[in-house]
Amino acid sequence: MKRNSKLLISVIAIVMIAALSVGFTACNNDGDTLRFSAPQGTPALAMLRLSSDNAKIGGKEMEYEVVNPDNIASEMSSGKSDVVIMPVNAGAKLIKQGKDYKLVSVAVEGSLFMVGKKDGSNTLTMDDIKGKKIACIGQTGVPGLIFRYVMANNGIEVILSGTPNENQVLVSYVSAANNAMSELSSGKVDFAVMGEPAVTQAKIKLSLNAEMNMQTEYSRVNPETNGSNYPQAGLFVRSSLASDKTFMDALFKALEDSKNWVVNNPTEVEEFAKQNLYAAAMFPSASLERCAIKCERLDDGAKAEIIAFLNNVMPKDADLNDIDWESVKDKIFG
Repeated sequence: MKRNSKLLISVIAIVMIAALSVGFTACNNDGDTLRFSAPQGTPALAMLRLSSDNAKIGGKEMEYEVVNPDNIASEMSSGKSDVVIMPVNAGAKLIKQGKDYKLVSVAVEGSLFMVGKKDGSNTLTMDDIKGKKIACIGQTGVPGLIFRYVMANNGIEVILSGTPNENQVLVSYVSAANNAMSELSSGKVDFAVMGEPAVTQAKIKLSLNAEMNMQTEYSRVNPETNGSNYPQAGLFVRSSLASDKTFMDALFKALEDSKNWVVNNPTEVEEFAKQNLYAAAMFPSASLERCAIKCERLDDGAKAEIIAFLNNVMPKDADLNDIDWESVKDKIFG
C-alpha cells in the first residue's frame, strides 16, 4: 500500500511539473496569436491583404476577423482584440474611460454621402433636403455625428418624429446601409446618408442620380480644415504593442502593401474580399477611390485634427457634461 502511495505521489508530481512547464512556456511565448478585427465594409477593406499575406507580423502570430459593425466596440471594450479598426469617436471614448489602447492611425477617412433622386441636377443642396425625410446610418457613430453637425451648422433642425417644416429634416436612424437602401426603395424616406462602398451599390441598384458629399459639407462649416477630410475609422492597438517598434513597423508595412494592392488592382478587390474576408463583401471598383482607406502613422498635425474633430462632433458626453478632449490627448495617442 505504501509503495502504491509513493508511486501515486510521484506520478502526481511529474504531472504537476509538466503542467507548470507548459504554463510557463505559454506565458513566455512571444508567438501567442494576436487578434486583428474590423467591421464589415470599408474598415475591413483596410486590412484586405493582411488576412492572406500576413500570418505573422513582427514575428507574432496573427488572426483576422471581420465582425458585424454593431459588435466592433466590444472587441476593444472586452479586450478581445489586440488590434482594432473602429470609429474614431467610439475608440477615443473607450480610451478616455480607461481601456488600455492607443490610436495610432486613421484607417479610413470620411467616405459619407447623402444620396437620392433629383430632377435636373446630380447635386443635392441644403435647400433640397429641407422638410424631407432622411435615413442615416450610425446614430451614435461618426455618420450620425457628422450628419447632425452639418445640419446644425446649416441651421437645419433634426427631428425624430412628426412632420418636418421648411427648416427641419425628419431622420430615421438605421443600423446598416442595407436598411437605409430598403427605406429609400420603399419610399419611406427621400434621401439616405451612408458610406462607400454602399453608396455606389445603392446608386446602381436604385438608379439614384444625386448626392451630397458630406466631407465637403463638413469642410464648408470648418474653413480652418482647409478642405481636409475628417477621421472616420481609427486603427487602435493595445498599448503594449503600440510601444513595440518591431511590431508597429511591420504592421504599417503590411497595411501599406495592402492599400497599394487595392489601388493597383481595383477589378480584383471584390472577389478577393469575398474569398478572404467575408462572403457578403461588396466592393465595386467604382467605389474604391472614395472608400478613402489610409493607414499612415499619425504626426502632430494629424493628432491635432483628430482632437479638433472630436471637439466639433462630441463636445459633450451622454450626460451632457463638457468633454475636454485636449486634456486626454496624451492618453489617446501615447
